[in-house]
This record gives sequence, structure tokens and C-alpha cells, in this order.
Amino acid sequence: MTAVEATDIDGFRHEVPSAELSWRPSVYAVLLRQDTVLLVPQKKRGFDLPGGGVELGESLAEAAVREVGEETGLRIDPGPVVAVRESFFLWAPDDPAARTAYQCLMFYVTATVTGGSLSTEGFDERERQDADLARWTPLDDLATLKVASSVDFRPVVMSVAGRRR
Repeated sequence: MTAVEATDIDGFRHEVPSAELSWRPSVYAVLLRQDTVLLVPQKKRGFDLPGGGVELGESLAEAAVREVGEETGLRIDPGPVVAVRESFFLWAPDDPAARTAYQCLMFYVTATVTGGSLSTEGFDERERQDADLARWTPLDDLATLKVASSVDFRPVVMSVAGRRR
């Protein structure tokens, strides 16, 4: 049986049998305003881009609109895919009932805010426990931020920002 190395939510690495893996496509929005990027603080873990899992039957654009709305309160017009990354992620490694291993395909799209206001009203129960209100973060601060993701999104953000300058 083959195994992969998967990262958990705290950044620890675990060997996971390939047979345990589930596919998980996800989409994350790169939202820029002047010299800032919209990030969602993850309590005690750092920052992430707004986004998440793509549901069956949902397009990447539809998932981006839904996820950004839930996590930030903003309405967006999603743009093209600008990057794709892959990771292996292990949720709840110490809880046999909740443990889930994923092979993630992470799609990054640009997006433009079309309305709404920053809010946590769309948070689900887990997000209420783990996340805080999204905030516009200076691009100059990215290098020193702790990343709360199994993939470092900062090069993607800087690439998109460079294209717009």
C-alpha cells in the first residue's frame, strides 16, 4: 500500500495511506484593492484567502461566489483561474471519528468586489470557532504573515499584484 505525507491544520506532517484519501477540489479568491489583499484571519493559526471546497455540480466561479460570500459578506465577480496547486491535507488527525484525509486541488481565481460589506454572518459553526472578520491586509505585510493553509498562497497573490501594477 502506498502512502503520502499530509499536513494537518497545525502544520504537522503525517503519513497517510493513499486508500484513505478523498478528492477535494477547492477555490480561493485573490481580491486586491490598491496595495492590499483580502485575507481571513484564522484564530491562532495565521491567515488564509477566502475560499473553500467546491460542491458537486458547482462550477469554480459559483463556488468562489458562495465561499467569498460566506466567509466575508462580500459579493464578487470571479475572474479567471490564475494558479492551481496541489496538497495533501489531514483533518482531525487525533480524532478517529472525524479524521479525514484529502488530496486537494486548489484553484486560485482573481475576483472583483461588486457589493456587500465585511461580515461574519455567513460563517458556519466551525468558522465561528476558527476564523475572524476578513480584513484588507497590506501587500507589504505578506512576507511576515503566518499562512494558515496547506499551500503558501503568498506567491500567487504577489504574482497577481505584479500583473496589475
